Amino acid sequence: MQQDDINHPKQIKIKTIIAGMILMFIIVHIGFHATYLKHIPEFTGFSWVHHIHGALMASWVFLLVLQPILIYKRKYTVHHFLGRLTYLIAPLIVFSMFLIAKQNYQTGILKKDSIDVMAIQSITWMQLFMFVLFYSLAIYFRKNTYWHMRFIIGTAIIMIGPSMNRIMISYFPDIGATNILPIVLYFKTALAATFFLSDFTKKKNWTPNLIVLTAFLFSDLVYHARYSDVWQAFGNFVVNNLYK
Repeated sequence: MQQDDINHPKQIKIKTIIAGMILMFIIVHIGFHATYLKHIPEFTGFSWVHHIHGALMASWVFLLVLQPILIYKRKYTVHHFLGRLTYLIAPLIVFSMFLIAKQNYQTGILKKDSIDVMAIQSITWMQLFMFVLFYSLAIYFRKNTYWHMRFIIGTAIIMIGPSMNRIMISYFPDIGATNILPIVLYFKTALAATFFLSDFTKKKNWTPNLIVLTAFLFSDLVYHARYSDVWQAFGNFVVNNLYK
């Protein structure tokens, strides 16, 4: 979350962004309290992969909240340092997401057919793809605050998904997992669409948010094509070459 040139602070409405990031933090905390944090200190059934992944994702959520606050407080030196620190954190997050996907597949095939497991993994792999895409674009446009911030917000939308899944499954189990997954996917897409329409109607440069929205729409498409020959072929490639 690096900003080599902190410009246009009024345009990005930093206070609104801070409020949004705090709300995202609350949602993430509620979601993972229900399925992870409440198991402290025993953590029965969790592996070291879960703990490392959790710590890395928590660090990213913390940065999402802290970085705009540092901009607001004009603590640019610290902001820049933490931004450069993501050069290490982000690749580790991607690797941990891969390890979680691999572990979930290996445990999943003990209970379900491999086709069904890989179908569900369409969500995980698209989250990984979008995180890499948004973070890469955010770094590429690190000197353009307007673009940079919108791609960073894209990573925040990704974080909301797993948390909302856990909240709904834990507190509203009657809805059913098969219904919860698409609901959360559509919510994230609707959120991305709201940001795009906001820029469009205000006659701002809507290109970065269009990229974010297109990525979420593509993610929804992949989910609905999770049993297609194309996705299953990708799954077979992953299993035979990456999960072994």
